[in-house]
Amino acid sequence: MTPAERPISSAAIGAMRLTALAAGAVLLAQRPLSAQGHDLSNPPAPITLREGVDVPPADARAQAVGAAADAFLDTLDVDQRVATLFPWGDNAQRANWPNFPDAAFRRAGVARGNMTDDQRLALDALLSEVLSEDGLANARHQMRANDILAEREPNGPNFGSDHYYDSFLGEPSTTAPFAAQFGGHHLAINATFVGADASFSLMLTGGEPLRIDDEGAAVTIAVGENTAAKALLGSLDDAQQAAAIRGEEAIDLLLGPGEYGTSVAPEGVRGADLSDAQRALLLDVIAARLGHANPDDFAALMAEAREGLDDTHFGWWGPPEPLGAAYWRVTGPSLVIEYAPQDMDGDPTDHAHNMYRHPTNDYGAAWIAEPE
Repeated sequence: MTPAERPISSAAIGAMRLTALAAGAVLLAQRPLSAQGHDLSNPPAPITLREGVDVPPADARAQAVGAAADAFLDTLDVDQRVATLFPWGDNAQRANWPNFPDAAFRRAGVARGNMTDDQRLALDALLSEVLSEDGLANARHQMRANDILAEREPNGPNFGSDHYYDSFLGEPSTTAPFAAQFGGHHLAINATFVGADASFSLMLTGGEPLRIDDEGAAVTIAVGENTAAKALLGSLDDAQQAAAIRGEEAIDLLLGPGEYGTSVAPEGVRGADLSDAQRALLLDVIAARLGHANPDDFAALMAEAREGLDDTHFGWWGPPEPLGAAYWRVTGPSLVIEYAPQDMDGDPTDHAHNMYRHPTNDYGAAWIAEPE
């Protein structure tokens, strides 16, 4: 077993990514959209692609995603099309979804800031097929948060919604696998489509600031999942809370960019030890994150989560108040969900790094990779 394959417990976290964050902050600098910047990219995804992938017949959602992807590509000029389409076997691009702003990393694809209004509308139409209404709203809110950062720090790194990129691995198809990628600072959507099947692992969400104004409406990003996690914690009896609460201080993200193949030890209270009402609350926590996926693929993901609920654990690190100041994690056979507050300016409730992973199906590996 390699070091990356060994389960990591919270006690083994050490400095985690704080050192990397500090190093990245030093390297961030303003640059035009076309510049390459410093290369702190993730290592390529270590996937040996399978020859002759068995692609199940496409359902209505897969057909709609493929049609929307084609419609978006049709709006691009030749140079943009070349920039956004990558070979199916490009494992470097497959893993190219850093958390930092667009300055320290060599993101690739077509940036929103280099798109026409019609191209952005076509991209939004594609995202509306890949994501749910909640997922699309979350992406919009995270980009709005980055616009706020750009207003606050006009001489800082490349904050702002212009610096979010779209790309594809393989040509969009209903008869062959392909992947659609969209992301920027604090956001990475990696959706792999194999006919009617879809993987949304790995998915990075979060944001800064988390409290924003969106067209006159006050919005708190990720409030739904934090409220669901707090409700579950509050439902636990003393013995269950003793199992669930793992520490008094919030810890940092374990499964962020570059951690492909890493597994974490399940910690916290086990689903099998919850009442029916508490199990429903645990499913609410899971649904709040998986609900970023479109309704059809969300249903498949939730069915898998329910099947493994007995062996799913819920752990909590940090204070119960205020909402959003604690790290929590759901660890199950088909998912790992992390919420990790970032206390860099004295307010951990306004900055978070969050991850969703499928332990056996990152990038759709269960369908597209050679068996190990």
